[in-house]
Amino acid sequence: MLDPTKRDGFDDADAKFLEIIDKFGWHVMSVAPRVDTSDKQEWFSYSTGLYREFRHPEIIMCGLSSQTGSAIINEIGGGIKSGKHYLLDCDYTDIFAYDLKCRFRLMHPSQYGQYVCFSQWFYEGDEFPVWQCFWPDQAGRYPWEPECDPETKQLQPLLYIPIGSIN
Repeated sequence: MLDPTKRDGFDDADAKFLEIIDKFGWHVMSVAPRVDTSDKQEWFSYSTGLYREFRHPEIIMCGLSSQTGSAIINEIGGGIKSGKHYLLDCDYTDIFAYDLKCRFRLMHPSQYGQYVCFSQWFYEGDEFPVWQCFWPDQAGRYPWEPECDPETKQLQPLLYIPIGSIN
């Protein structure tokens, strides 16, 4: 794992990334949708540093704007910093506005290379956990539930499924 206090020799962008982790405990990266695809995609955002600083899995969110995804991940990070403990596959109503529920599932490491590249760079490999934070459709159904709204499903890929597995 890289030491965020040692930034000499890094280009400006990488040094700034490390500086933010050093200063705040984590960094949130937002990635724009690819323009070369016909699939409906939105931004995805993910943390780097939560595992190093608090031994809590990193967080990834898909299908929200960069501003919204970053704000929610920072809210989760602030809770972790204050001592909050989250669990997998439990509904939480204190993260999103209006008591909207959300749930965490463990991202499969085979998905890391497509989504959390800066975390791989920082941790110098795949030896860190990532939890995907899912939000439901308007009827309260999550993307893995068959009756979930198709647009909500499309915006949130099921990153807990290994690459190459049938969905």
